[in-house]
Amino acid sequence: MMAWHSTDRRLDARLVGLLLALGSFALFVWHITRPAAPFFDETHYLPAARALIERSGPINIEHPLFAKSAIAAGILLFGDNSLGWRLPSALFAAVAVAAFFWIACMLFRSVRLATLSTLLLIFNQTLFVQARIAMLEMPMTAMLLVAAGCLLQARRSDQHRSRWNFAGAVALGLAIGAKWLAVPYAALFLGLAFWWRWRDAGGGSTARLRAALPELLALGVVTGAVYLLTFWPAFLYARNPMTLGHLLGFQWEMLRSQSSHLAPHPYQSAWWTWPVMARPIWYLFEKTGASYETVLLIGNPVVYWGGLLVVLLALSGWIRQRSAALMATVALYLFSLGIWIVIPKQIGFFYYYNLSAIALCLVIPAFFQGLGPRGERVLGWITALAAAMFVYFYPIISAYPLPTDDTWTHWVWMNSWR
Repeated sequence: MMAWHSTDRRLDARLVGLLLALGSFALFVWHITRPAAPFFDETHYLPAARALIERSGPINIEHPLFAKSAIAAGILLFGDNSLGWRLPSALFAAVAVAAFFWIACMLFRSVRLATLSTLLLIFNQTLFVQARIAMLEMPMTAMLLVAAGCLLQARRSDQHRSRWNFAGAVALGLAIGAKWLAVPYAALFLGLAFWWRWRDAGGGSTARLRAALPELLALGVVTGAVYLLTFWPAFLYARNPMTLGHLLGFQWEMLRSQSSHLAPHPYQSAWWTWPVMARPIWYLFEKTGASYETVLLIGNPVVYWGGLLVVLLALSGWIRQRSAALMATVALYLFSLGIWIVIPKQIGFFYYYNLSAIALCLVIPAFFQGLGPRGERVLGWITALAAAMFVYFYPIISAYPLPTDDTWTHWVWMNSWR
């Protein structure tokens, strides 16, 4: 009976995860073709995707090819139009939702808490905006979450631990192949896999090292090999095709391109302003006939500000009963934010905070889980409030046609949001 009950719970969790992924995908693709013309960074990545299709030559060399190849696949399947450009992002965002639910199930050991956590993620408006634009963020985010899920699953599975670890390494390679921002997270995940293997191995330090180091090296090789394989479309260019001899050197060219001098941008912002949403970004603000179409990259205040409050409380020592889940998720959040303190970026933008906001969707449930059944009930109300806030902001984050007056100012709470 216990085995049957355990199997039944796993089936329930898989069904809930599937429904959340499908429901989120439906939400992401609803009117995804608005606007019909490219907007924001689509103007950079669409030419690069078309170059992959036409094999004309390298464009936008400062970023790897996996995410741009996904955009190219969307164009080939659905046409060179706003649906073809953006549908891959929506698909990867749905994968990210499913992977996040998987992670939350393992972290909280509760389908209910995992569901509420995933709903916070879906209603976390920055995920919604990124799921509806042809950029690099969603392929990278989805593969990082899949990798994290594989890492945690490996920790729970003695029999198939190596398989899950290597599956995670493949996902890490694809994440880095989408955007280099995944590199610090790959280092974190591989470091954790090494540490857990070291801790579980028997014997002294030498025996532990012999058990853990070969697996770490193997996982690193798999991650690097998958990353390099994402460049295979570049070998097909008619002009300046990639060669095996040039592949490693090309990585330095990419680094130089990313490190080149950038002119000041009106939407640039510093990392310490991102948690309070001091400078969101207008991805789109256009007058079309008798209406405005707007897309404001703005986070859900319930998630962004509520999650920040929980982090500050955890760090202050006010929370006495600190669960392992809370400490782990707070540490992940701080790691994600600390990356931008260390990385010498000339110019920062609010969308760099997206992964930190995803971590907050785990921090909040971890805090309320520690409060017992009453805390879980409060989390339900907080999730409902986040959903209401999402509905409130929906017109200004979805390119919904607005009257050509100052209607859009209804959603502008601070002067810095203009």
